[in-house]
Amino acid sequence: MKITDIKTDNAIILEILGRIDAGSTETTEKYFNSLISVNDINIIVDCKDLDYINSSGLRIFIMSLKKQAAKGKKLLLCNLQKNIKEVFVFSGFSNLFDVDLDLEAANKLAS
Repeated sequence: MKITDIKTDNAIILEILGRIDAGSTETTEKYFNSLISVNDINIIVDCKDLDYINSSGLRIFIMSLKKQAAKGKKLLLCNLQKNIKEVFVFSGFSNLFDVDLDLEAANKLAS
């Protein structure tokens, strides 16, 4: 798993490549916590290259969403692959995240 970030005027865009699973959960959680603690900006997670997410990965997104909301900021997901989108729908987390956003729509919501 690899995370890269790009800061724009409205948001930080994270690109996640690979899998969020037992082997990468700790690193991913530390990355998100650090990013949220030092930045007061919306976060967009571009999931176009995210191949797999487990329940620990879902927890990281939920906890990050709550932390962002407490700061009055957004955590948006975009470009979810079909299998990732299904995980969000079946878990009920599609009620918390818009699972149909592309990057352009996410950028508009972040502004």
